[in-house]
Amino acid sequence: MDRRMVNRIVHVLSLCIVANGYVALLPSHHVSKNFVKTPSSRRSTQLYSLYENHPHWPDDASSSEEYSNQPIFYNDFDLIALEQESESQFWENSNAKEQSSIPTNLRPTRSSDTTISDFLSARISQVTKDSRQLLRNWRNGHTKSYGAFTINEQYLLNQQENKEDSDSDSSIPFDWVRRVDIGQYPRVACGSAHGSIFVADATSKQVMGVARGVHYSEHSDEYANALDEQLRQYIYGEYDGGGVLDVAMFGKNIVASAGREGGVKLFKLLEDGNQVELLPQGDVKALIRLMPGALPIVVTCMKFDSYGRLYLGCSDGFLRIVHFPQDFIFGDGIDSVSQDLHVTVVPNWSDQPPSPILSLDVSEELEMVVTSHVNGNVCLYSMKEQEDVYNMESGRKEHVGVIGVWNPFTADKSYARSVTFTSKASLHGTKHAVVVGGGNGEVWVNDIYPEHEESKSGEVFVDDYVQQFQPNHVGPVISLCSRPQGLIVSVGHDGMLRMTQTWIGLKNPKKATPWPLYGLGGYKAWIGSVCIDDEGKRLISDGMDDAVIVHDFSEYEKEEKNQ
Repeated sequence: MDRRMVNRIVHVLSLCIVANGYVALLPSHHVSKNFVKTPSSRRSTQLYSLYENHPHWPDDASSSEEYSNQPIFYNDFDLIALEQESESQFWENSNAKEQSSIPTNLRPTRSSDTTISDFLSARISQVTKDSRQLLRNWRNGHTKSYGAFTINEQYLLNQQENKEDSDSDSSIPFDWVRRVDIGQYPRVACGSAHGSIFVADATSKQVMGVARGVHYSEHSDEYANALDEQLRQYIYGEYDGGGVLDVAMFGKNIVASAGREGGVKLFKLLEDGNQVELLPQGDVKALIRLMPGALPIVVTCMKFDSYGRLYLGCSDGFLRIVHFPQDFIFGDGIDSVSQDLHVTVVPNWSDQPPSPILSLDVSEELEMVVTSHVNGNVCLYSMKEQEDVYNMESGRKEHVGVIGVWNPFTADKSYARSVTFTSKASLHGTKHAVVVGGGNGEVWVNDIYPEHEESKSGEVFVDDYVQQFQPNHVGPVISLCSRPQGLIVSVGHDGMLRMTQTWIGLKNPKKATPWPLYGLGGYKAWIGSVCIDDEGKRLISDGMDDAVIVHDFSEYEKEEKNQ
């Protein structure tokens, strides 16, 4: 086979390679001076043959003293390159593109890997910058605060319509917010003193759906009160505003609520064009006692995880998990599922009798749940399904229950009113802790070791790392919530939301006591819940009569720039 035939075969092969979207590598002495050689990490076939009569190359590829064997590269993501890269990077003048005889899809650009890498790097840099600014806003109290919505919207409209008629009487009474939770923002759910459930849009500041009078209240005799006086004192202290005990929301349309009559009620928000309605979906039947005259189990606290499982803290001291059918959780239709629910009772193998649960929090990262109890205990549960252990009483392996217990209130025998997980990331990994608020106004934090063997004692709680917040709240610490990097929001009957910086996982904790940052005041004594949205941008609470309050820490910098 002669040299001319070899050159023709190589020429045909090179055209096939380029036509199929791969990168062709050519010796640089066949490259026009109009082109810029750019590096790439993409590997391709290198063709070292001479292209003396290549039909797609200009005739000015003559000899030059700067010639080398460095190849040039073609971008096999032509549309991406043409959209993202400047034409001036590849052409010496504006007419070069028209003068060139090279087809558009063969013109050299930067490597696609380099383009995408630069875009991702810029995006990561911007996200990191925004995240740090947001964290600074939280630590410095830079926030935009406003009333998101009022649950008395319909009441006020009725009053306006009947203002001229002094004898008119509205069937909808004035109401007060009692407990609040965030679904998929801006969807927010809340309960009321009259036993009603509301779902609203915090951005449009409008109530979307309401189920009125579905729980026990002092204003109605439809339900019997199953909440005994002693438990009521633990939950509310001296300020009982009545109404709903707790509410939880999942996604855009699923709500669960607990009232003083016991049990849990389910609701789903149906959106059909302009018609929006909050429809009841029945009760969790497993919480209803079968004995004649027995009242349902009282649920004091609840929370959804991202899979749609509902965790319940109950007055009998047991943690329960409600599992919903996937069609109900992720479907758009309305299906009554109360008969098909599976409820798991997490075992408590402690020597002490079960103590009523007052608060709980879920950590999906750790696959753990933490609860606070009337006897002052803080109990940590593992939810890892593969960690089954042998139960001597039942004679079989069962789901793991309590793996750690901590009580910081042994000195004055106070109850543990509220609890939350917190975490802080560092170069050495993410460290975790549990924060608990007591009925005496104290707040304590303790590092935890999810892997027991990491701690010196082999225990999940490490007493050497216990720290107390200063100063104390006035009255019980009703609610706690946390944000990554160890930021804790606590609220008590003093009507103050306090922001505290905790230091987790430090080798010398005695020199790193929790640092009080600031407080957000103006709340009433009946404040009952605070929560942070999934983006970590907004703090939402009740405690302002009939309004739900939003503190948006992401809007502060935007307002400053606009001014």
